[in-house]
Parts: sequence; C-alpha cells; structure tokens
Amino acid sequence: MIELVVIRHGQSLADIEGRHEGRADFPLTDLGREQAGKLAKWLKERYTFDMIIASPLKRAKETAEIIASNMNQEVIFNENLIEWNNGVLAGLLREEAKQKYPEPEGGRKYFQAVEKGESMIDLRSRAEYFLASLLHSIDDGDHKATICIVSHGGLITMLYRSFLNLPVDTNIWLASGDTAVHTWRIIDGKKIVFFSNMQEHLKQLSIE
Repeated sequence: MIELVVIRHGQSLADIEGRHEGRADFPLTDLGREQAGKLAKWLKERYTFDMIIASPLKRAKETAEIIASNMNQEVIFNENLIEWNNGVLAGLLREEAKQKYPEPEGGRKYFQAVEKGESMIDLRSRAEYFLASLLHSIDDGDHKATICIVSHGGLITMLYRSFLNLPVDTNIWLASGDTAVHTWRIIDGKKIVFFSNMQEHLKQLSIE
C-alpha cells in the first residue's frame, strides 16, 4: 500500500490581511503555528512517515518543520510543491488586485496565464510531474510507503486531479482549510480517497 498524507499549511499572514498569496512568501501567524503544533501531535499518534516532503515557501516550510520536529525527521523540500505562480497578483490586497488586474470577462481559461505567472495547465503539469516521479520512486523500492506532503491549496487541488486522472479542464476543486489533511491510498492498483479536508486536530485550539 502507498499512502499519501497531503497537508495544507497553517494560517498565514496573507490569509488574515486579505492578500493574494501564490508565490508571495508570507510566514505563518501565531495561530498558524498553533494549528501546526496541534496537527503535529495528531499525526504523531497515527502515522510513521517514510518521508516528509514540502514546498519551500515559508508558510509550508514552517508547517512541515513543526511536523518533522515532533516526529524526529527531516524535511525534503521540493520546488514542484510551490503554490501557483500568480505573477503580478502576488502580495496584492484582493480589492487592489481587482482594480489593477481585473479578470477578463467570463474569467481566465485554463490555458491563460496571469501576467508574469502560470496558467492552470502549467500548475497541473507541475503537480503531474511531482506525483508521477514520487510514485515511480516508490515503485522502484519496496512498494510500501507512507508519505507526508505539505503544500498549498491550489497545488493540492492539482495533485488531487492528477491522482484521480481528471481532465485538464475539469472544474472540480478540493477544499483545504488551515492544516487540513487529505489521505489518499493506492492498494493493489486501486486509488482511494480515504478522507478529505480533515481538521479534527483543531477542535482543541485555544483560539478559533
């Protein structure tokens, strides 16, 4: 069995400031660190990871390092797990972005990139490459692995689409809250979504 435990980072500064994030490199908030700490304890009680792989952007990096510290492991950083490159929108307040760079009528098509950014096809391609190369590396080994992946909402949606072989132009999105956990399994060639957007570990937070 191959088990992928896919995690979105905790709350970031951009989340509470109402900014477009993407490649803008904002850190976690104090609440985000608390969320990651709760998640790390929850994971330690349930999993032993063969690898912890994460995006190198601060919000994902810090979340992954908190998990890894609790489990006495190292983090492997992978550029393909970085969030969608939203080009000129990165770091802008959402209202400011609407005024400066309004979306075309009817919205952007999946093949259209934001100025100085990447299209949804580009993002999907990165997700496909990451997932295919990861699964290939496991297939070359002992065929049993539990992998922790820490990334971002947009990239996680693309990993989900890639995992299920959904069409490139599908309009299916995956909800991912702060430190949300998605667990996907491959058993005898069958792909199973075990659970999605799980935030059970946040029930005991001192701040909601």
